[in-house]
This record gives sequence, C-alpha cells and structure tokens, in this order.
Amino acid sequence: MNEFSKNLLFTGRWEHGKEYSRTSAPAAMVQFKAAAKSLEFELEGEARFRVDEDGKEIAVFTTNSKNVYKVKTTGSAGSHAYRLIKISESNPGGVHLYRVATDKSGKFEEPPKPSNRRIEFIGDSFTVGFGDEGQNGQDESLVFEKTNASKSFAFLIADGYKADFQVNAFSGRGLVRNYDNIVPEWPIPRLYEFTVPGEAPGDIANGIAESTIRYDFDSFHPQVIVLFIGINDFQGNPPYAKHDAFKKAYANLLDKLRKAHPGVKFLLLSTKVWPNDDLTPTVKAIYDAQKAAGKSDLEFMTLTTANVGLLGHPDIHSHEDMAKAIRPVVGRLGRWLSR
Repeated sequence: MNEFSKNLLFTGRWEHGKEYSRTSAPAAMVQFKAAAKSLEFELEGEARFRVDEDGKEIAVFTTNSKNVYKVKTTGSAGSHAYRLIKISESNPGGVHLYRVATDKSGKFEEPPKPSNRRIEFIGDSFTVGFGDEGQNGQDESLVFEKTNASKSFAFLIADGYKADFQVNAFSGRGLVRNYDNIVPEWPIPRLYEFTVPGEAPGDIANGIAESTIRYDFDSFHPQVIVLFIGINDFQGNPPYAKHDAFKKAYANLLDKLRKAHPGVKFLLLSTKVWPNDDLTPTVKAIYDAQKAAGKSDLEFMTLTTANVGLLGHPDIHSHEDMAKAIRPVVGRLGRWLSR
C-alpha cells in the first residue's frame, strides 16, 4: 500500500499502487477516524462521492480531472468517524485516490478495524442503484447524476449489518449475454476477474498483462454472496440468452465461488423481466438442480420491484423495500440474527 493509506480502511475492490489507489466499483468506500475542521481528498476520474461524518451525510461532490476536493466537517470537538463513498458507477472508467488529509490542526486516529461480517453482491444495474434518485420519463442523460449506490439495497443491507462488503455490479451486463448484446466480449464473469474491471479493457488494450491486473480472491472472503444476475440476459432486443447456456454459466460461477470461498452461503435473487419473464423460472430451475445435487448452501427468492426510477429501474423507495425483504435472509445465512 501507499504511505497515505496507513490511516484508512478500504471497502470494495481497490488496487493499491505507490502513488495512488484506484477503483471502479460502485459503493467503494474509504473509512477513517479523525479530529478535523476540514478534509481534503485528492482524486482523479469521473465520479460522484458522498462524505459521511458519524454515519450522516455532510457532502456530495463530483470529480473529474485530478484535483483536491475540500469538505468542511461539522466542526464538533473530538474524533469522528468519516467515510468517503463512491456513489456513481464506472462502467467503463475508474477513479484514482492520491491522498486523504485533514486541515493543518487536524489529526488522524488509528484506522477502523475490519468487520467480522463480510458480504459480496454480484449483479447488474439493479444492484448498482442505477438511476435510483431519478424518475421514469426523465432525460436518460441524467444517469450519472441520478445514480446513488449508497442508496441501493446492497449498500443498505451491508450498512445495516455493519459488514465489510463488495458491490461487484455492472449495468447492462449479463451472465452470458449483455443488454442488446453490447460489448459481448465483456459479460459479468469476465469483468468479475479483475480488480478494477472498469479500466481492465483499456489496460489490456494498452499492453498490460491480464495476470497483473486480475483480482486476488484471497484478499476478501465473504460469508454471504448475493447474486442478482440475468436481467440483461433476457430483456432488451432479442435474441436472448439460451437457457441451457445460462444455467451452465450460473452453475460454473457458483462452483468458482465455492472454491474461492469455502463455506460461503448464497442468496439467488430474481425478479420479473420483460417481455417473456424468463429469468425467474430459469434461476429457480438452477436452484432446484443445486438442491437436488445435495447443495445446502443456497437460498432463492423473487423480488417485486417498483420500477419507477430512471429508465424503468427501482427508485430509492423500492431499494429500501428490497433491502427490507432481503435483510433477514442474509442475516440467517450469515448467522447474524440476534437471538
């Protein structure tokens, strides 16, 4: 890690270099404790960030070219817990974090300790929180401003359990077929292999060896993985994913995750998709086949979503409803429910 990282706790997939740390993940987060009147974040890359003090939002700002972004704290005495949350998606793209600093009179405390609860979310735009602060019918060019990953069901669940987490989700991407067959060579399983998947295609195109930018699966072992994949395989303009290919790819992903994280538990999610509503019966068939094969490490549930956000996506209220429905199942799988 770089020198400035010593006071920080990173959540989500980050790659750490000598000069900066970089990420492309929605809801990627940096946590620290400090007594300060103001904070400075040196960042580069197009993104939107939220800053919290003791769990309450105190600022939202947008980054692009390399710059130092200053945020005033509440100024109350003593040390406080801060977190910098990347609320936008980078697909493609990414952000570089060069430095976190306090004002001259401020000081950092010891970094927060990792949680003993760990969750991973793998999905598409529904998991990102795509357009959740917008409304259906608004100009689709507002996606960047209206996406807030910190209000997605994934973030709400992880935050509620005070769990360390990763949100590995990619709008428009599917398991074997992306929405309208966009960038067909980069579906979710391939993007998932890289630490900074939003920048991986460019890295590879510039001659960087894939082996040097692949994610180290030993760096984070989730106890629960929530899979909400397949929406883009079965909607948009046809042809859609072939059911057998989808089932095979899903089973292969489960086996890969079991091998990487022994003892992990899974929650398989589905919802209604248009026009044929193929996703739910297909995922249910995968679940049934897994149970018939003797697997006892997974559960399945369907979600009803009010897709009134931007471009027909769940809005923040629907994300709250999804989080409420999913939370007890995740708690049971992780054995985190209070007795």
